[in-house]
Amino acid sequence: MIENLNSCTVGLGSNTADRSCQIGQAIEHLLGYLENASASSVYESEAFNGKDEPYFNAVVHGYTSHDRETIVKYLKEWEAECGRTMEDTLKGMIKIDLDLVIWNEHILRPKDFERHYFNCGYRELLAKGAYETL
Repeated sequence: MIENLNSCTVGLGSNTADRSCQIGQAIEHLLGYLENASASSVYESEAFNGKDEPYFNAVVHGYTSHDRETIVKYLKEWEAECGRTMEDTLKGMIKIDLDLVIWNEHILRPKDFERHYFNCGYRELLAKGAYETL
């Protein structure tokens, strides 16, 4: 952890027609919001349930002075601003999904952490040295 800052790793996903734009905007937004942030490349993955449209995914890692609850609230507010609704989610249409997967070296979402759609970007960031300060 960088001195006095919290480490956070966010998984991103979108499976709508504008998924490339949604992921790109979310990455740009997070890189501006977090300190010393890095983003994986954007990659495609099949829907975990095997029936919804394929996703574009990415992982962003960075640091913040905010607490965990503030970060989670920020991520969910960004989803809402981008037009994510419960109705669309129930139909399997995910405009943007932003999940705090790792917080200060603690895995908060173990199922996401183990799945390809997160692990691919996470491993890329590990290889780039994004976690050297941990």
